[in-house]
Amino acid sequence: MKIDLSKLHDETLSSISFEGEIKKNELDINGREIKFIEPIKYDGKIYKVDDNKIVHVNITYVYEEICGRCLEPFVNRESTVLSGKLVRKSNDEDDDEVVYYSDEKLDLTEDIISMIILSLPMKPLCDEECKGICPKCGVNRNEEDCDCVIEDIDPRFAILKDFSFKE
Repeated sequence: MKIDLSKLHDETLSSISFEGEIKKNELDINGREIKFIEPIKYDGKIYKVDDNKIVHVNITYVYEEICGRCLEPFVNRESTVLSGKLVRKSNDEDDDEVVYYSDEKLDLTEDIISMIILSLPMKPLCDEECKGICPKCGVNRNEEDCDCVIEDIDPRFAILKDFSFKE
């Protein structure tokens, strides 16, 4: 997707609207597999403000991932926003606070993918109330209960468990 910024040189035009889709099957983020169920949708505007250009993009996407607690796949719909100042890129610049373009053409694909990566939760959960898997018997505690007794004892204090007072 390339947006022609030369239209903003026209004095009567103060913004450019755009929308589209990015077809991406999956992302692999350090072993974390994100599968996109449908194309990534975006819509936005580029505004001319004095001598500056500002971009604002609304991004929505639907993805499937494995829950970090119960290891079951789940589907989630998310949205995020990409906004920033547009700056013509030179060879020695690289700043995360701005969106770069060259030759009066703007390609936001990489910036949109980067925003999606930043908007993903740190720990993928199918539900906030997910009980996860029992560490003893391996049963999914969302589907059935188990009778396992799990004692979370700090190994540094485990020796004190058998300690008793004598009077």
